[in-house]
Amino acid sequence: MLNSHNTNHNNNSASNSNYNKGHKMHLKSATAKATIMKHKLSKFYGYGWMQVFLLLTVLVIGNQSAWQENIRPKLYVELGPEDVLKFVGNESVVDHFKLVTKDGNSLLIGARNTVFNLSIHDLVEQQRLVWTSPEDDTKMCLVKGKDEEACQNYIRIMVVPSPGRLFVCGTNSFRPMCNTYIISDSNYTLEATKNGQAVCPYDPRHNSTSVLADNELYSGTVADFSGSDPIIYREPLQTEQYDSLSLNAPNFVSSFTQGDFVYFFFRETAVEFINCGKAIYSRVARVCKWDKGGPHRFRNRWTSFLKSRLNCSIPGDYPFYFNEIQSASNLVEGQYGSMSSKLIYGVFNTPSNSIPGSAVCAFALQDIADTFEGQFKEQTGINSNWLPVNNAKVPDPRPGSCHNDSRALPDPTLNFIKTHSLMDENVPAFFSQPILVRTSTIYRFTQIAVDAQIKTPGGKTYDVIFVGTDHGKIIKSVNAESADSADKVTSVVIEEIDVLTKSEPIRNLEIVRTMQYDQPKDGSYDDGKLIIVTDSQVVAIQLHRCHNDKITSCSECVALQDPYCAWDKIAGKCRSHGAPRWLEENYFYQNVATGQHAACPSGKINSKDANAGEQKGFRNDMDLLDSRRQSKDQEIIDNIDKNFEGPQISADIINAQYTVETLVMAVLAGSIFSLLVGFFTGYFCGRRCHKDEDDNLPYPDTEYEYFEQRQNVNSFPSSCRIQQEPKLLPQVEEVTYAEPVLLPQPPPPNKMHSPKNTLRKPPMHQMHQGPNSETLFQFQPDGYNTQQSYRGRDNFGTLRSHQVMGDNYRRGDGFSTTRSVKKVYL
Repeated sequence: MLNSHNTNHNNNSASNSNYNKGHKMHLKSATAKATIMKHKLSKFYGYGWMQVFLLLTVLVIGNQSAWQENIRPKLYVELGPEDVLKFVGNESVVDHFKLVTKDGNSLLIGARNTVFNLSIHDLVEQQRLVWTSPEDDTKMCLVKGKDEEACQNYIRIMVVPSPGRLFVCGTNSFRPMCNTYIISDSNYTLEATKNGQAVCPYDPRHNSTSVLADNELYSGTVADFSGSDPIIYREPLQTEQYDSLSLNAPNFVSSFTQGDFVYFFFRETAVEFINCGKAIYSRVARVCKWDKGGPHRFRNRWTSFLKSRLNCSIPGDYPFYFNEIQSASNLVEGQYGSMSSKLIYGVFNTPSNSIPGSAVCAFALQDIADTFEGQFKEQTGINSNWLPVNNAKVPDPRPGSCHNDSRALPDPTLNFIKTHSLMDENVPAFFSQPILVRTSTIYRFTQIAVDAQIKTPGGKTYDVIFVGTDHGKIIKSVNAESADSADKVTSVVIEEIDVLTKSEPIRNLEIVRTMQYDQPKDGSYDDGKLIIVTDSQVVAIQLHRCHNDKITSCSECVALQDPYCAWDKIAGKCRSHGAPRWLEENYFYQNVATGQHAACPSGKINSKDANAGEQKGFRNDMDLLDSRRQSKDQEIIDNIDKNFEGPQISADIINAQYTVETLVMAVLAGSIFSLLVGFFTGYFCGRRCHKDEDDNLPYPDTEYEYFEQRQNVNSFPSSCRIQQEPKLLPQVEEVTYAEPVLLPQPPPPNKMHSPKNTLRKPPMHQMHQGPNSETLFQFQPDGYNTQQSYRGRDNFGTLRSHQVMGDNYRRGDGFSTTRSVKKVYL
């Protein structure tokens, strides 16, 4: 027991010699352990708390540099009934609105068992196409274990192949079907019906996409009842079935066609990360429109399918990735700095079990094309890393390209593309970083719509970004640097708009206009509308609120940094971009880049950047839970009042009461205060209640005591006396173990009563000098004769009979190990 304890105290893996040495050291230093512990405690209070202080300081600095405060909106808007156009459909059930297709001056809305035809001007229903599932399909769906709500016909594909015709696909109670209708003034006439497998999903919760290109439908969906067979399909071609290298549990987001290719955006489980765990990556894939499949076993397979990862991340030595794409805009073509580019804007989120965050990133079509012309990625073995493929191994003609006749491709090219659909390089973000980042525990981004290249006075153009959230809010923003630079970002959140009376996720966003004025010189446009689609309603709102009575000065109008708004010098009010002479700087003052104009006198709002906090109008997540809470400092208008006309806008809302930095500093101050209180408490208690150096027991680490340790010459001070332990029961046990033996040596005269000397046998001439001459813990049993040979017991009770080996042998001075028997009180 004792050996085991001492071995663990020194080193569990030590050798026998090291053990003996460690045992000696333990015996020599036993009485000094209290002093060492006192030194360590003082060192902790003097040094350890400084480490904690430095660590917390580093955390504060790191927090400030890694996560910036959310950008405050210039305006916080709460819309009333007079400010929105609303369509609710069947109020008895939830319609699950999702798709929006513009057909002339009409909006086609796909929903549950119905396609609604609405007027684009006022969202008034004009026609209704009702398509319910046959009774047999509904019964079979219920037999397969689905509930009644899922066994309906949810419209998931809706395209207009030509004027007067409509192609619609629905889930049809987990048996997808597609119909073609002839549209007349009064009704829809069924023209043709076909199986919707591999075109439309079975489950209405599955994310799918489709696009019509050259009168052929391209779709991304699942092709079976269980949803385990993802597919990118154009009759008769499809991706490889049940192949994780091609598609690995994807969620399709959007698709579009450009040039010779069709592009698909989706998120999927990353096959290249599978050896390190599970992660979701955002992807862009493309197929060639002229692909006809390959020969023989490749005749129904794509020969041009490639995919690559989309990189939406905060740059740095260790980038922070927003890995899960949620939505993508239409293709936007515009001027960015000195270069003209075609961009796709996307909404990206962090995983649901990660730090809640969302971002908006843009990707150039040219960067996507360059990635597909780069190196391929492969895994040579099941336990190997994914590495780039040497260009010398890539066959000719190059896999993934468009060819005049793909059926004539050689086998090396076809075999290579089957196992090498993933590209090595990621598609970089166009501006090298996200345009907008928002961290919030209340909501995440879900949808995006972009009003491209809005012209401002002076000729500069900006893309206005509208982002929908899962909490029913609309965030309107712009990159103020985009007109002057293609690699810089200055995010401006113009408005945060409360559109819905109840919070529900936004499923779709579309910007629609009825016409463009035929006045190209002054750049006048129809104001247009933003169509907002949720499960239960369709809402239309204006794209701007430039005319609001809260914006009364030139500086206030310019400080909005809204490309839609400028100060009319002649009229003396804030006007929208639909006004005549809009592009003439002599009539309109505006500066989206800085929010200031030299011709504007100073006003209540005169801020260059909303991030500086001078612009009020932002409320933190806790404030958003109570969006109608008011205070004496808020300038809120009750837009529920029926006599009020116009939206509720607050340009002077109180700032958040607490920030992340304030919280961290409070925790830091509290921690330092607690450490100081603990230090001083321990220090004064130690000063008052302490033990002398000679009062330490020889064996403080043992859970039992030797009978030699029962006497203690000194005692604690009366003020700090420790109560005596109850007497041990008279039970004795003999323990046999190996123990080092200390031979008698004459101690120096000045160290007679030191703690170390208490463990030594006194010299012969001091053995009978009286009781007062005994060293600490020295025990003399009755009948002890110091003149005897080493056949008795020493003051430690150790048998010394083995120490004399005849008349001519005597053990030398020093330490040795002996087999000992001691009595131990239990």
